[in-house]
Amino acid sequence: MNFSWSGLLAFLHALVTAWRADKPLRHQDVQQVIFRQIYFTGTQAFRLVAFSAVLLSAFTVTQSGAQLKRLGGADALGGLLVAAFLRELGPLVTLIVVVARSVSAVASELSSMKANGEIDGLRATGVSPMSYLVVPRLVGGAVSTMLLAMHFVWIAFAVGFLVAQSYIDMSFSRYVENILSAVAPIDLAVFFLKTFTLGAAVFFLASYCGLRTTGTNFEIPQATTKAVVWSFMMCFVAQAFISGVYYLVILERVAWTSFL
Repeated sequence: MNFSWSGLLAFLHALVTAWRADKPLRHQDVQQVIFRQIYFTGTQAFRLVAFSAVLLSAFTVTQSGAQLKRLGGADALGGLLVAAFLRELGPLVTLIVVVARSVSAVASELSSMKANGEIDGLRATGVSPMSYLVVPRLVGGAVSTMLLAMHFVWIAFAVGFLVAQSYIDMSFSRYVENILSAVAPIDLAVFFLKTFTLGAAVFFLASYCGLRTTGTNFEIPQATTKAVVWSFMMCFVAQAFISGVYYLVILERVAWTSFL
């Protein structure tokens, strides 16, 4: 199963058409599937995301402890943690966990349903697979990815404060003030773009790979592998592109401000 832009666009068109025609979010059955997807993707992955946040935050602050002392400590800590976790590591690590756990499961589940004839059964009863299967997984996956990334960030900030007490003397209120002053509105927009939007994109790819199979059992592992590989590639490329544009804009703004 090779990558096909025409097939991807056709799948997107079918999804948009089903969304407009069926209004799936208004149906109780679809809402229940969304909640189940949020539970599987978000709740069950919380411990892994939290563990990753604790380790990465502790390592980051420990390794930069000497630099914190040299650069003024308290004044540099807020910007360091915002740049490391809100802008970069939080969205990226969360997407890695989501792709490894949930994207592979969705692709395998949908390709298995097609191999067992369940997709044709839904169509025969007048139920759109796009509305009942793809939309709730896409919405639930996007919401879960964003919520997991938010939990990653606040856990990383909390652990960062505790570890930083070994290097600098700073009250919690001052720490919160430094964090808030380091966060700009564009940071929140970038965070949303990297979590909710890319979360929806990876589940879209998972659904595409799962439903694109011809209905044979040997294609199930192929669909799962393709979904994971394509999702990882898209995540890394998109994260690098968004970060590159973000820092180029910020650097250009700083340069023009200094020039004027």
